[in-house]
Amino acid sequence: MTVLITGGLGFVGSHLAARLQEAGKRVYIVDSVSDYYSTDLKRNRRRELLTSIPDSQVFEINICDRSSLKQILQNISPKTVIHLAAQAGVRLPISKLHNYSESNLMGFSNVLQSVIEVETPNFLYASSSSVYGNSTEIPYKEKAMGLMPISFYGATKLGNEFLAHAAVIGSKTRARGIRFFTVYGPWGRPDMAYFRLVTSLLTDYQFHLFGDGSVKRDFTYIDDTVMGIELLAKQLEDTPNGYSDIVNLGGGRPHSINDLIYEFEEVTKRKIQVINEENSPGDVRVTFADSAYLENLTGFVPSISLTEGAKRFFDWASTMEVRSKLSSWVG
Repeated sequence: MTVLITGGLGFVGSHLAARLQEAGKRVYIVDSVSDYYSTDLKRNRRRELLTSIPDSQVFEINICDRSSLKQILQNISPKTVIHLAAQAGVRLPISKLHNYSESNLMGFSNVLQSVIEVETPNFLYASSSSVYGNSTEIPYKEKAMGLMPISFYGATKLGNEFLAHAAVIGSKTRARGIRFFTVYGPWGRPDMAYFRLVTSLLTDYQFHLFGDGSVKRDFTYIDDTVMGIELLAKQLEDTPNGYSDIVNLGGGRPHSINDLIYEFEEVTKRKIQVINEENSPGDVRVTFADSAYLENLTGFVPSISLTEGAKRFFDWASTMEVRSKLSSWVG
């Protein structure tokens, strides 16, 4: 089976591409190698995780280039497209909101239109726990009504869900949005708290904490995340043409940032020096996945604990090759 992954050189995308390749899938990657964070980190990911995927199967194009994207889809005729490319993060300043609009709205629309036009059977795409905003319904259920994101990023992701549902009606394409919950692990995004925390432990980098550390996140380790995507992609094949749904991909065990700090301090037996900053207005108070629908569809629920995940990440970051680059990656 042929699979195309947009954002395949990103954190989740590269791990997913490696997993699917090992499972015998023919994997193609589309990625613009944007400079939102260190391109050196992305190149290292490619070298370490994607050695079995030849350069001929990696296309460095921007998803805003619809004609090139559609041509690729026509040439390789994938059975499944997994769309992960996006402008990530909730803290871009007002002057850069257009980055969200271009990647997450126009780029998403280009991918969506293209897969429907070439009649790609299965389309999975990344949504986010950010769509829930500060919902009063905890844990977060996929069928929750009246969602009100508090970040521009979250609003674009909720928009993606509406667009996908409306577009596939009557088509030969099935669509599934996956709401990710704070994915973390080796080769992750250096702008995220867990990455910056460990960098502060291993280098002279100073960790800045936004708020008092009480906000809670449903941390989901990367191995659990890619397994969930793989199972959800397989199950989607059993649904009728024009089908569309949304699935939470989280374990339902939220922890505070203070808990995360504690876990890393326990692993290292060192104290993290924290510089406190004002809370970011785009940060929700808690993310908490109801995983019942995921379990019903796949029989799977993320299970790797924060304690275990923190240790695995620290062990990876502590290797000589990675440790020497941490400071440059966090910027």
